[in-house]
This record gives sequence, C-alpha cells and structure tokens, in this order.
Amino acid sequence: MAFEVGWYLYGFLSYGDLAPMTGIDGRSPLSLIAENGIAALSSSVSLTEFGEEALRRNLEDLRWLEDKVRLHESIVESALAKGPLLPMKFGTIFLDPERIRAVIRRNTPILRAALEDLREKEEWGVKGFADPAALRAAVLRTDPALLALSREATAKPPGHAFFLRRKMETSASAKSREREESFAREALETIRETVVEVKEHPPLLPEARRGERIVFNLACLVRQEGVETFLARVARWNRGYAEQGVRLVASGPWPPYHFVPRLDNDG
Repeated sequence: MAFEVGWYLYGFLSYGDLAPMTGIDGRSPLSLIAENGIAALSSSVSLTEFGEEALRRNLEDLRWLEDKVRLHESIVESALAKGPLLPMKFGTIFLDPERIRAVIRRNTPILRAALEDLREKEEWGVKGFADPAALRAAVLRTDPALLALSREATAKPPGHAFFLRRKMETSASAKSREREESFAREALETIRETVVEVKEHPPLLPEARRGERIVFNLACLVRQEGVETFLARVARWNRGYAEQGVRLVASGPWPPYHFVPRLDNDG
C-alpha cells in the first residue's frame, strides 16, 4: 500500500556532491532538490508519521522525538562538514518538491548571500553564569565602602552595629546586582572582539548547578581560523574573574541555526 508522502527539508546548500545517506525515516535516501544553483537537502517521508496531525502527536512521544532529533542533527552535521549549510529547524516539511523549488526561487539572493557569509565560519554558544552567593561575598570582600562600614560596625555598640550591618547588607545586594550587570557588559565586549557576529537570546531555564543562574545566552559566529583565539579569550576572562562569582561557558561548534535569514515561505 502506498502512503502519501511529504518532503522533509534539512537545509539549503550550494549545489555539490551528496554522500549516500538515508533520511530521517531511516529508509528513504537523501536527495538534492536544485534550483538556481542552490540545493535543498531533503528526503521523502510518510505523512502518516510526519503529517501535521501525526507530527503533533509524535512530538509528545519523547522516545520518538529523541530518536528523530538525533537523526536530524546527524544529517545536518554531515552536510555541514562538506561546506556552508543553512539548516532548517526540526520538522520542516513540504508536500512536494516543487514547493521547495519555489522557496528557492523567491529567496535566491538571500540564500546565496547567507551561504557565502557562512563560508569558513562556525556557530558557538556562550552562556554567562553568576553565583549570587559568591558574587555577594566578593563584593563584601572588595568594595571599599562596604569594608569601611564593616570596620565601623565592629567598633560600635551592639545596637548601633546592628543598623550599620543592615545598611551594609542592603548596599551589598544593590552593589552585587550592579557588578553582575557590569560583568555581563564586559564579557559581551570581550567576546565581540573575537567574533564576526553575536546574537543575544533570553536565558532558557535557570541553572541549578552550584546555585548559579544564567545571566546571558549568546550565539556567536566565529571564523574557523579564529576559533582558537575566541576560546582562549573566554578562558582568559574566566581566569581573571575566577574569584568574582561569574564565569563563561563556550560550547560548539553547532550548525548555524541562529544565523539563518528569514525566508519568504508563502505562495
């Protein structure tokens, strides 16, 4: 029995050779749908599994979702290893190849420019973490005004000392927030110096590790020849602020999902 099929789109690339691989369903081969010198990396899928309603149900099946996302990423990364690729998000499906060709025709200049911009570049993520307790301790340990208040409280009678310590705690909370914001600005400027482009995104879920929380979440486009410098700068920043309750974590390289331009998919 023949099932109705759709076309799963993994991304766009400059036309070239295609390594033999199967698609996300584990059966259908990958194919290139070419138009205007640009190729869409695709494979056919059964709409009984990937149709709109079926996909909505399957997304609630964590085992199915984990397996398919892993396959999607594996295909994207394999293609990316051969050259620039504009990856599409998981679950991008068209009903027939002609609709994909139409997207290429409407967006040819944008696709060509984006593929050229990504040549010999990689996406890296950088998260900034702050440990509120460690940050507060560093402020209390180093801020001249707070140190003066502490010395004054030590020399005063208990009643007077109590109010001075309350004032010190209130000031420490405000200064901790200010210092966290200052660290974030300094880190962002440090990173900007070593990358081609930075995109800021809202922090995702709070991090529970060691009581830390994410204070910023960046996607960075880095020249391949500059990755070593970029990572060294992150490491140097961490060494410089090791006792301040803040740190940076770089991860990658990743497929450049955050640097795919908005495309006209209508029509």
